[in-house]
Amino acid sequence: MPKVRLDVKQDGGWGWVVVAGAFFIHAGMQGLTYAFGVFFAEFREVFQESAGVTSFISSILLGTSLICSPIAGALSNLTSCRTAIIAGGVISAAGLVVSYFAQTMIHLFFSVGIVTGFGISLMYAPSLAMVGRYFDRRHGTANGIVVCGTGVGQFALPPLFQFLIDEFGWRGALLIVAGLMLNGCVCGALMRPIHLAEDGTNEQVDREAQSSGNTELPFHQRACETFHFSLLKHRPFLVYSVSMFGMVLGISVVFVHLVAHAQNLGVEKTSSVFLLSIMGVTEIISRPLNGWLSDRGKISKVYYYMIGVTGMAVANLAIPFASNYAGLVVCMVLYGIFSGVAAPLIAVLVCRYSGASRISSGLGWAFVFQGAAFLLGAPVAGWLYDATGNYDMSFFAAAIFMFVSVLVLLLNPCSTTSRTLGPGTGGLPDRPDGIEVLSNVKRDVNSEDGIVVLSHVKRDVSSEEGIVVLSHVKRDVSSEDGQSNLGFRR
Repeated sequence: MPKVRLDVKQDGGWGWVVVAGAFFIHAGMQGLTYAFGVFFAEFREVFQESAGVTSFISSILLGTSLICSPIAGALSNLTSCRTAIIAGGVISAAGLVVSYFAQTMIHLFFSVGIVTGFGISLMYAPSLAMVGRYFDRRHGTANGIVVCGTGVGQFALPPLFQFLIDEFGWRGALLIVAGLMLNGCVCGALMRPIHLAEDGTNEQVDREAQSSGNTELPFHQRACETFHFSLLKHRPFLVYSVSMFGMVLGISVVFVHLVAHAQNLGVEKTSSVFLLSIMGVTEIISRPLNGWLSDRGKISKVYYYMIGVTGMAVANLAIPFASNYAGLVVCMVLYGIFSGVAAPLIAVLVCRYSGASRISSGLGWAFVFQGAAFLLGAPVAGWLYDATGNYDMSFFAAAIFMFVSVLVLLLNPCSTTSRTLGPGTGGLPDRPDGIEVLSNVKRDVNSEDGIVVLSHVKRDVSSEEGIVVLSHVKRDVSSEDGQSNLGFRR
């Protein structure tokens, strides 16, 4: 009979301090990646490059910050999320300082795209992972507050960046932004480590290995455990990641090319930059509200997420038909509303498909797909512009990518119960030690004879060494003889 450990998450307490730190990481650091399109026109003018080539700066920045997430997850597993985030703040600032001396576009590809992007990756995924480790029942609400920070960054940073460029030039602006990135070290210091019940299984494995005389695991086994490659064999997780790939292909077009598209329509530079701010301020309201609603609504969180992506696709489709500034404002308001529906659930669904104890690695692998999409999306849109002379086809393509991502997600069942994760349905391959981790268990109050009946059981694919982890299990006080009985309804 397997051992049972209770998985306890705070759902509050210091978790709200962690939420605050993650919020500011998203506002300053993740907001930078989305607002960096303000530098697009400056780089294109200074270095006299095409739209497609110049787009690679933002694409590499966004792509690296996501593709390097498995490394960030592995470093978090080996050290702590706090250490990874503090290191990320230093590295990202260093990349922007080096960019001050850039004389060629290739220099910016490396300094802004790779170095700063890698630093942001060390802050982004670990901050979301910490929220997932502190929250369960309120995960959607907490995550909605965190990703609201991106909206704050989108609202505040574009006009700030434009002001800094006008006052100090793009080189001076990059130095000031580097100072902003160092605040990530302060946010990282707030990430107090938390040890969940399933984390204890790793310590048990180490003790058993030492007692049996095996003091060191083979390299390939240690690598698999550190990076959790088994998630890539988990069909629901893989389908969800592919769906995100299509969604981010569409998002990248808006963040990189919207300002240039507005200027092509005759909108002045300052007003065109404010379009991203309008979308950002809409998300400030929409993201926490929809995160809260997703925790309390009757709609499956998967369907809720799909509604958001579909709405963003419609907004993308409408952008080419907006012939003036007022029309673009309406499109950005709609985009912000529906982005606020989908964004709070990205990390929540990753946690659902990967398990709480593997959320760092789960986010890492999911963000690899997002990073690949950012690397491809903006340059493809830039090449479509170079070929057609306008951005209409670019936004049409973005809408198609998003619609396809919704269709792909329909391949996944909306529930992650034991039925959907059972044999033959794409669950993780059975581990040799007979893993069963049960999370989000609901008690059937109609049980008789003092037996607690657990219904709607969800299996957590992240446990190790044959330990069944029951989270949020309530003991039936009506049992006799001081015993708590656990029964299972099939």
